[in-house]
Amino acid sequence: MRKQDYYEEEKRDSKYRLLSELERYEIFNTEEAEKYDTQQALDFIIDEKGNLQFIIAAVSGSKNGFFGGREYVEIPWGYVTKVGANVIVVSAEKDRIKRVRS
Repeated sequence: MRKQDYYEEEKRDSKYRLLSELERYEIFNTEEAEKYDTQQALDFIIDEKGNLQFIIAAVSGSKNGFFGGREYVEIPWGYVTKVGANVIVVSAEKDRIKRVRS
């Protein structure tokens, strides 16, 4: 199978996404009406079997302060309700998402 054939087959079956594509998607939490800043830092934690476990994203509007750093969220992959064409929709309440300041 040629590389081009692989990617064309991949495009036909929309249930599969490349991780490099997901890195560019916008992330929106419907429970908290919050959009996460995917332009700054977006990362995924994957277990030893290759399953996605968490999304790590910067919080929109969180700036590098004089005394503090950026705020990040760790979203469990189980709260992802939809992966669309350019967006990952999450439905998680505030207490289900871990927030960290760097």
